[in-house]
Amino acid sequence: MIDLTIHKRFRYVLFTGLYLAEGIYQTMLLFVTPLYLIEKNVPIPIITLVMGIGEAPWALKFVWGGVIDFYHKYGRKKFTVIGTIVGALGFLILALIDQYFSLIFFTLFLFIGHTGIGFLDAGADAWAIDITTKKDRGKINASMNIGKSASGALGGPALIILGITFGYNIAFIFTGVVILFLAIIPLMVKYEARDFKKIEIWPLVKQEFSNKSTRLVTLYFFIVVLNPGIIATLFVIIGKTVLLFEDTTQALIGVIVFFIGTIPGSIIGGIMADRLGRKKTLYIFLTLIIITSLLPLFIFYYDFYFVILYVGLLSFFWSGETAATWAMVMDIINPKIGAAQHEIMCSIANAGDMVISAAAGTFFILLGFPNIYLIPAIIMIPAFITLIPIKSDKIK
Repeated sequence: MIDLTIHKRFRYVLFTGLYLAEGIYQTMLLFVTPLYLIEKNVPIPIITLVMGIGEAPWALKFVWGGVIDFYHKYGRKKFTVIGTIVGALGFLILALIDQYFSLIFFTLFLFIGHTGIGFLDAGADAWAIDITTKKDRGKINASMNIGKSASGALGGPALIILGITFGYNIAFIFTGVVILFLAIIPLMVKYEARDFKKIEIWPLVKQEFSNKSTRLVTLYFFIVVLNPGIIATLFVIIGKTVLLFEDTTQALIGVIVFFIGTIPGSIIGGIMADRLGRKKTLYIFLTLIIITSLLPLFIFYYDFYFVILYVGLLSFFWSGETAATWAMVMDIINPKIGAAQHEIMCSIANAGDMVISAAAGTFFILLGFPNIYLIPAIIMIPAFITLIPIKSDKIK
């Protein structure tokens, strides 16, 4: 087995692989699920509602994190592997019920699968907190973001082509098999048990959240995810119903954006966060996200090349902001309750993401295109303001 204390660079392989598994699940939710449900003639508001329910386990990450910390003697590794298996089974079952399609059962097993991936994510995050330092968290988070985004850019087109050619049930099966395969990576790693004795989780959680900086970072985290939440949820729907793009065209956009936006944005954002500091990096990226989000309001011709430019810029800025944001979040975490505290913060943020995703379809119907882009731009202003009172010396 690989010892991470000796082969430190393998940490990048480990977390990239774990987030590949998480990312392919998110890809199915954001790209394949709306295309599949449109094919089944499900109304747009119901589609985004189902997607919001699929996001619900991410709002319950405080539960998964609490379980992982309570049973800390079993380590982080086992929970990542178990979560991977449950997530894979969720999509394999979705493939089986395709022939007798039921929106209720589809939503149920989508929820169950995301619960498994929620455990994977909580375990991976806590594992990362345990074995990283402030000096390298920006770069570690960049590798996570690249892994997660690679699933969307490379797995997304493959899944869409599979769905178009053989049916989306085959795409579900393919997803389940790939996620199971990725469980091999954590199984290759030697896990170092933690030294902590019996932990009183909730008194420590209460103590940590009595800190003003922790509360402010949590509030910032809640707000900042709303911008990509609404834009990403509507991306495929707008492409399909307004811009009349073919499914393969949307897949091609995902591939191009990954290489011109996500990879360089993640790397540059991670390096900037480690060198310039978290707050300075975030001020730069938040400003650029606000400006870029508004671009559709000032353009009168929306073609393939504009969408590439728009989504490419947003992906670059989102990825840079994400690397810095996650580094800042990890900085304030108490390692003794790394899973619980981290996942409480994530649950609060994901609750907002779940609500905005579920409501995105209704907002789109009410405001129309391109006015819908006012909402994600305005949302980022309070995120920017929330950063100001956070004391940099408290982020340790």
